[in-house]
Amino acid sequence: MKILMISTTMFNLPPPGYSGLEMLVYQWACEFQKAGHQVTVVAPGDSQLPEGIELISVGLREPEDAAYLKYKNRLESGEFDAIEDNTWLWYSVLSQMESAKQLPIIHCWHTDPYGLGSPPPIQKPCMLAFSRAQAEIIGSRWNVMCQVVHHGIDLSFYKPDPSVKRGDRYLFLARYTPEKGFLEITHLAKKCKVGLDAFGDLEIISSQDYATKCFEESDGRQIRVNMGIPREQTVKEFQSHRALITWPNYVEIFGLTTVEAMACGCPVISKDSGAARELIVNRKTGFLVSTLEEAEELIRTDAVSKINPEDCVKRARQFSIAKSAKDHLRLFEDMANGIYW
Repeated sequence: MKILMISTTMFNLPPPGYSGLEMLVYQWACEFQKAGHQVTVVAPGDSQLPEGIELISVGLREPEDAAYLKYKNRLESGEFDAIEDNTWLWYSVLSQMESAKQLPIIHCWHTDPYGLGSPPPIQKPCMLAFSRAQAEIIGSRWNVMCQVVHHGIDLSFYKPDPSVKRGDRYLFLARYTPEKGFLEITHLAKKCKVGLDAFGDLEIISSQDYATKCFEESDGRQIRVNMGIPREQTVKEFQSHRALITWPNYVEIFGLTTVEAMACGCPVISKDSGAARELIVNRKTGFLVSTLEEAEELIRTDAVSKINPEDCVKRARQFSIAKSAKDHLRLFEDMANGIYW
């Protein structure tokens, strides 16, 4: 098949730091090429793609409407069997609206499904969600079918290291934004008198005031608030911390860090939101809680010490990037055969 993947303009591929969406686009494209398909990627011009993958260059942080004009003609050329739009604003919908026939475009929504506006004025938008929880909301709000493909991770990269001793400190690894719940987690750590190490990127945040409050929580001892770290360093943090704590104040569409942590043998304590229960086997690879009080009880009783790291690793193996890519390819094959939804 001939496949076009449209990434955002936010980061070059592969992204230089920790980035979920853009790294996924890069890894999916590589897996599609390995499977023998011809792949083209829309991404910023300094992206470093494997030989044989065509790059359609757009500007780094270029507005999406301007970037769209650089690949619009390729969407409408009829050369691709499947096109996957991973941008935020979906300018590809304009091409779909202008076309006399259905274009083979899949529209991916990479954040809270309640953030979606009105459905695009096209008969078959071919929506793709990354968890059943996300798909159910999109499907009911828009009255459309929504396919599901779980994200995946590189299991050769995220893995346990038996030589690393797991410590007593807990871990937060996400952006410093209200929807990631860092202040709630800090409150929890202080109340339970446990150590917390936080690592977060500041390039994409919704509130500078909130980020400032996060850093003000740091005392350098019990609560350590740090800037973002390279992907290689995240593996070391997952390997050495007692557990990852996540507190999504929104419908979590997947939760890459949850799977990454488990792949390194690190259990996860998570607010039961969105996809969390599709990833965590409650009380076997981590814990799903509804309130901070429930999480507090788990920390005070050191519940994560009863989790077998091998169970975490085994569970994470169900979410490989290779499996995720194969599931994408099944949808692409449908499109190549004229099957839309």
